[in-house]
Amino acid sequence: MKIRFIRYWSIAVGVMDALTGMLLIVAPSVVLGPLGIPEPSRDALVFLSWIGVFVMSVGLSYPMALGRRGGGEAVWAFTALVRMCVALFITVNIVSGGLAVAWGLVGISDGLVGLVQIVILRNGWWKEVPE
Repeated sequence: MKIRFIRYWSIAVGVMDALTGMLLIVAPSVVLGPLGIPEPSRDALVFLSWIGVFVMSVGLSYPMALGRRGGGEAVWAFTALVRMCVALFITVNIVSGGLAVAWGLVGISDGLVGLVQIVILRNGWWKEVPE
């Protein structure tokens, strides 16, 4: 059951990030619109695309977690760190007025995914995955 959860989680979260990143690159309004975030100016779109490349890359790293235990643990540890940093960044910038409150959903989702991965790593679920 634990191994199945790890596998499905890695696929689901990886696909979510890869698709979100691709959409931020090619059609940012598809991502930003439902969040209630206005699309930035044309000058700022290049930076949103840059963020999209980063998000897509995080998502595309998850297939490496589907192999052996060591690689999977490393992917989950790294992506959990990235997600917690993103959640902290977004929180600080919402509180300081640098980002709209609507960005909070992104921070919450990254924080929750990161927290789930940290808990699973600390509880040793990955030790049941074959080497």
